[in-house]
Amino acid sequence: MTSPNDDRFDWTAAEADLSADAEVVDLAARRRKPTDSVKSFTVDLDDEADDQEADTPPPVDPPHVPAPSAFASVLAGKTATRRPIVPAWLRSRVDLVTAGRWAFSHYTHVSLYHLTRSPKYTLRLAWRAPFGVARVLGATVRWVSDAEGIPVRLAAVRREDAELYLKLSRQRDARVRWRGIVVTAVLLLGVPTVAVLMALAGSWQRWAILAGAVALLGLAGTPKDKPLLDVAAVTPRARKLSADVVTRAFLAAGLCKVDDPITFPMPIMRDGPGWRAVVDLPYTTTADKAIKRRTELAAGLDLDEVQVWPERVRGTSGSARRLSLWVADEDPYAKPSGLWPLIDRGSVDIFAPFPFGQDQRGRPIPLLLMFTSLLVGAIPRMGKTFAARLPVLAAALDPIVELHVYDGKGGQDWRAFERIAHRAGYGVRDEIVEALVEDLRALVVDMNRRYDTISTLPPDLCPESKVTREIAEKRSLKLWPVLVAIDEFQRYSGHPVHGDEIVSLLTELCKVGPSVGIMILLATQKPDGKAVPTDLRDNIGTRFALKTMTWQSSEAVLGAGSYPAGYDSSRFQRAHKGVGILLGADDSGAVEEAVTVRTNFAKTAHVETVVARALALRQKAGTLTGHAIGQAPEQTTSAGDILLDDILTVVSATEPKVWSETVVARLAELRPDVYGGWEPAQLAAALKPHRIPVGRQVWGTDPTTGKGANRKGIHRDDITNAVTERNRRRKAG
Repeated sequence: MTSPNDDRFDWTAAEADLSADAEVVDLAARRRKPTDSVKSFTVDLDDEADDQEADTPPPVDPPHVPAPSAFASVLAGKTATRRPIVPAWLRSRVDLVTAGRWAFSHYTHVSLYHLTRSPKYTLRLAWRAPFGVARVLGATVRWVSDAEGIPVRLAAVRREDAELYLKLSRQRDARVRWRGIVVTAVLLLGVPTVAVLMALAGSWQRWAILAGAVALLGLAGTPKDKPLLDVAAVTPRARKLSADVVTRAFLAAGLCKVDDPITFPMPIMRDGPGWRAVVDLPYTTTADKAIKRRTELAAGLDLDEVQVWPERVRGTSGSARRLSLWVADEDPYAKPSGLWPLIDRGSVDIFAPFPFGQDQRGRPIPLLLMFTSLLVGAIPRMGKTFAARLPVLAAALDPIVELHVYDGKGGQDWRAFERIAHRAGYGVRDEIVEALVEDLRALVVDMNRRYDTISTLPPDLCPESKVTREIAEKRSLKLWPVLVAIDEFQRYSGHPVHGDEIVSLLTELCKVGPSVGIMILLATQKPDGKAVPTDLRDNIGTRFALKTMTWQSSEAVLGAGSYPAGYDSSRFQRAHKGVGILLGADDSGAVEEAVTVRTNFAKTAHVETVVARALALRQKAGTLTGHAIGQAPEQTTSAGDILLDDILTVVSATEPKVWSETVVARLAELRPDVYGGWEPAQLAAALKPHRIPVGRQVWGTDPTTGKGANRKGIHRDDITNAVTERNRRRKAG
């Protein structure tokens, strides 16, 4: 939805219009002046009464409003479920135009298809005409001879029922006599008449009569299994739902019994390109159980499961056993997806949902990326990169969002974002991976700074300790949203030197970064526990699984328990490109449960168009920074720059071996803005690039218990040797 003054794509404008005339009440002022509302209901009888009223405390309970009767509630419920008088497609000019265009295109195609094959049809009729003559003669002979009565007469003979046989014989003789007279009359009158007409007719009329005769005889000689006309358009197998068909499907799926059947709270009806039936399951069966048996329901309907879509009916009109069964006329994902609606015009508010795709019924599915992270997983060539680019394109159209884009493949898919990205890297060369590590380290430091900044903001400006649009637009606070998008993430997480640290840093950012505006988007074509470790995946709030090879890979994206719940992306077909299961938890409620989505399409040329508009928006807003304007990364006091020196500072020369947890605690005390919140695992990941072992057993004394124990730690000599080697390399060049 757009407005005349702002072309921002606004999903909530309609709701705002509904509340435009609402009265805003200052509750604090109302509580301070409670007598104002009371005086409007009182009558001034005399001064004494006024004095008494002045001494009487004002009422604090609201006036009693009679509750609606049960009958009124029933009527209200029936009103809420009324069907529209005029169907939605008749009230939509777009739907009417679309239907008209389809009808014109379809019947034009069918007409031209058969017209080009008319010579073929003519030869077929000519070839089948002799067979038609034989069929007509045979049918005539059988009719005249009363051949249909032969089985009955033979049965009378076998039973030796002479009386019945004689009766049937007399009936047969009468029929044959009458039918013979009719055929003879037709031949005596018809043949001379046809001969005379042929003699009197002109040349073209004779050919027309001959063509008509050949056509009729050819049709008569056409076998039932070989129709005359070819199929111009293959009609998909559709299932018209009826109560008997639906009941049979639920019985076959074991969701009800003959003596405890399903019921229908409303009529079965057409719903878009399919049928919709709302059923109430038996009291012992839940709708969630029926959703898990989608394949069995499809078998009961004798359809492919891709056409069968059961879902819960929620709200006041639903219950835990009420199910909506939508059956598509054809595979809803066999057709290509539509273009992303923001390619040519419009901007995005990253704090609001933006277009992402459509569900199986063609309804738009928005996505909210703010305050969450996103994981996209699929096998190659199934639309993973196209799906992952849509949220980044949406973020690009909000000029306050800072983009960090990395592509482990290094092709052309993400190159367009170089013009607007604060940080960008392509491939897995050492300098790119090291730049990613430094970028993530800096973001962890900035995340801690953001929390410190938010803690100083007044509650009225930051009521929930979260970044808001108003806060993000204050450039002085440096709390604008940041999106880190990493495609082919498995190439970075599997890096032999920096992989563990990258995973550790991203896990930290996914845990607490979203509340302060840091969003993470990871895409991988190797969705397994090694490429995306469980600890990292479990801290990602939104997941999108396209086609995978196994249900285990599907669970690696969607999370443990998704397969038993009925969500399995390995069931998608190869033809279902860009189709995936979206599972997320966001503040908008846009994705409450898993939903199958066909993502909108934006190819590389469309990405260039959107990025060009995003560049203009950022130039106007003055928010281009970093890589986009040629700025190198700032030299920040990050853990990677000074870690070795800081360890030597907190570990004295008299301590040759120290527990890792002790080192982390001392580092946090030394530089809380850098090392605050570090754990031994993060220290190990940070030291791994320096090839310093941290898994050694170190004997020490626990200060809380005073007892000695062996725990993982570091040797100070290893740190000293690493510093010496670092300094030598710096001196050498």
